[in-house]
Amino acid sequence: MQTTGGDQATSKAPVERNARWINAALLLTSLLASLLVVEIGYRLVAGIPVLKLANWRTDRVVTFNLGELKADPDPVLGWTNKASSYNEDGYSTIEHGIRKNFNETTIRTGAMLAVGDSFTEGWEVKDRESWPAVLEHLTGAPVLNAGVGGYGTDQIVLRAEQLLPIIKPKILIIGFLEQDIQRTGHSVFGAPKPYFTLENGALNYHPPKLIEPRQGNSALATLAYEVRGALGYSAAADYLFARLNPNYWYSDGLHDLYHKVDIDEVAVTCALLKRLKAQADRENIRTILFMQYYAPLVLSSDRISPAAQGVTTCAEALGIRVVDQFASLRAITLAGPSDVMREYYWFYDDIYGHMTAKGNEHAASLLYPALRDWLPLILDHASPPQGHAAPEGAGPR
Repeated sequence: MQTTGGDQATSKAPVERNARWINAALLLTSLLASLLVVEIGYRLVAGIPVLKLANWRTDRVVTFNLGELKADPDPVLGWTNKASSYNEDGYSTIEHGIRKNFNETTIRTGAMLAVGDSFTEGWEVKDRESWPAVLEHLTGAPVLNAGVGGYGTDQIVLRAEQLLPIIKPKILIIGFLEQDIQRTGHSVFGAPKPYFTLENGALNYHPPKLIEPRQGNSALATLAYEVRGALGYSAAADYLFARLNPNYWYSDGLHDLYHKVDIDEVAVTCALLKRLKAQADRENIRTILFMQYYAPLVLSSDRISPAAQGVTTCAEALGIRVVDQFASLRAITLAGPSDVMREYYWFYDDIYGHMTAKGNEHAASLLYPALRDWLPLILDHASPPQGHAAPEGAGPR
C-alpha cells in the first residue's frame, strides 16, 4: 500500500521532535559533564575535598553587620566600636571604643597606640590574647588597642588621626591586613564606609552614604538570585563570582554588601600614610606599619601580593618602620606539618579565620624587637599598665 505525502510528513514530525529532544539532552549532558570536570579540577587544585557537599557561597559570606561588629554607626568612619563599658564573652571596651587589654578602666596617654582592623582588635580571642595586649605584657608599657573590625586602610588612618590628639602616644603602630588595601576601593564593604579619591595629587574625602534598601526585585533579578542559590554549591562558581561580581554573589538582593569605586587603592593608601606620617612627625610620634595576612596566602604563595608590596615600599620611603609577618609565617609553614597554620589561625569548616592566641603571640614577638629602642621614651614617662604586673625583664634590653 502506498503512503501519501501527507502521511510521510505526519510520520516524520515525531521523529524530528524526538531528535530535537535527544540533541537538547546531549547538549545538556555535555554541559553538565564539562562543568563537573571544571568543578573537580578546581577542587583538586585548591585542595578542597572533591566529594564535600556545601553551600560555598553562604559559608563564605562575610557581612559586617554593626551588631556583630559590636559597633555603632559613625558619620566620618562608617562605624566604630561601642563607646564604653561594653563587655561580652571576653571582649570589653572603655572610652572611644578602645578594647581592654587587662583590667584598665580609663584611657592611658603617652604610651603606644595600635590602630587596625579585626586582626589588631583581636577577633576570636579574649582581651588579654590580642597582639596589642601581648605586646603590652612583653614591654611593660601600655598599648591601647583601637582596632575596629572590617576597616579598610582609609578608615584605619582616619581613626589614627582622630585618636592621636586624645591618646598622645609616643609610638603609633598601624596594623594593616593585606585585604584592608582592597577594602579601601569600596564605598560599601559590608556597611557604608568613606573612601578617598586622588585629584591632582590631593586626597578628596567622600563620607559614607546611607543606602536605602531596594523595594523589591524584578522577575529577572529574582531568577538571577535563584540561579545563584544553586550555583552556591559549586566551589568553582564561588571562586569565580566572588571575584567578578561580589555584590551579586554575596548580597541579599535588597542591600548592597559591596560597592566598588574606581580608584587606585595602593596610591590612595600611600597618600594617606604620607598625611598620617606628617601629623605624627609634627607631634614627635614614632610610627610602625605592621602588615598581616590571611592564612590561605601564607599557605599558597612564596611572596606577598603586589598591593602589599606597594604599600610597604611606600611606607619605608616615608620613613615608617615596617614589620611584615609574611616571611616568618611562611617559614613556619614550609618547616612544619601541613596543618601547622591551624595553631596560628582559627580553622573551622575548611575555612581559616582570625589569629589564635598563639598567632597573636607570634605577631607581638615580631613587633617587640622593632620598637625596643623607642621604649625609653615611654617607660620613663608613662604610667605603668593597669591590672597586671610588668613581666620580669620587660623593657629595653
